[in-house]
Amino acid sequence: MTAANQRIVLDGDVLQAQETLLREASAELDRAAARTATPLGPIAFGALAQGLLVPATTALASHTRDLLIVAHTLSDRMADGASHAGTAFARVEDDATTTFTGTEP
Repeated sequence: MTAANQRIVLDGDVLQAQETLLREASAELDRAAARTATPLGPIAFGALAQGLLVPATTALASHTRDLLIVAHTLSDRMADGASHAGTAFARVEDDATTTFTGTEP
């Protein structure tokens, strides 16, 4: 619910900055997910620990990769949303300018 004294202010520059930041975050998350895809060798922690640490670490890396992929997708979608909002905002500004320009004496 919105209070009567609240107002929404849209700023095209802020929306563009948000989109850029989200695209950068998305790319970094994608790079991090790719780094977690490298499997560990069976004796990565030594021959005595291979049955204990390697499977647990591999499972942790897999879950981390899944989380990074979801965060990457979310960041992409948010960037798309900021882009669409910026485009729509620019269109509204242009339409308003055209309308008000046509009404001036």
